[in-house]
Amino acid sequence: MLPAVAEKHARIAVVGDVHSAWQPFDVHYFNQSDYALVLVTGDLGSSARRDGVSIARSLAHLEKRTLIMPGNADAPEYAKLAAEFSYQRGRAGLMDALDANPRGGVEIVGYGLHTAELGARSVSLISARPFATGGSVLSSPELLEQSFGVRSLAESSERLRALVDRATTDALVFLAHNGPAGLGEDAAALWGRDFDPRAGDWGDADLADALAHASARGRRPIAVVAGHMHWRLRGGGLRRWKLERDGVVFVNAARVPRIFEAEGDGAREPLHHHVELRLGVDGFTAAEVRVPRA
Repeated sequence: MLPAVAEKHARIAVVGDVHSAWQPFDVHYFNQSDYALVLVTGDLGSSARRDGVSIARSLAHLEKRTLIMPGNADAPEYAKLAAEFSYQRGRAGLMDALDANPRGGVEIVGYGLHTAELGARSVSLISARPFATGGSVLSSPELLEQSFGVRSLAESSERLRALVDRATTDALVFLAHNGPAGLGEDAAALWGRDFDPRAGDWGDADLADALAHASARGRRPIAVVAGHMHWRLRGGGLRRWKLERDGVVFVNAARVPRIFEAEGDGAREPLHHHVELRLGVDGFTAAEVRVPRA
């Protein structure tokens, strides 16, 4: 069970694909914040440096409840990442036994069901398929079978539909690495294919199927959070990063790099990026947050 928070504090932080852009400042910022929950869309390390474990070790110092969806760049280090978070959670558990104010805990997730009490509302959060590369391709199939028992895209859809059926609330939030199919075929769409002149929808069919299944069962998906397809488009321009459709807020949080310098008045100030989801009466709203590093 995720922690309950006052209605005015029904806020979730979404950290897009990290790609090594994570610093002690981020840990301090989120620990001091009033976010109820932190969601991370994956790709912790740089694919060139393979430093995901060191990033995981830093993320483990978050005191907020944090769910991390492993991305395709995390697949080569997944066993080490899972072991690191398991070790850190064990250490945190020992400390909680001595602490009157226990830590929230950091968890790497996939094909999971989590319940959040956000103000006066209960929300079921479903963690979707890890390691997704998009285009409805079952990426890292051997690792998926070994770690999650999933051998095909059809089995992935079946697992996600089962999670929807097991949810104890009507309101659902989905956390994924790549987003669902069906949100646009142009290159600048949330999960549009910008690396091919033909463009096209690069979303995942199994996640789209789970959303359709939820609606058919009378459940209410209110947010889908993912990343993978970076905002800066190949060939120039920027990707659309949020969309509201039929009461669902879709967020692609993959602003890469997430730490960057802003120019103004001759000063270059590092900014640390994330997206804030705020839960209101009618559902979530999403807004960019750029935190200056003082």
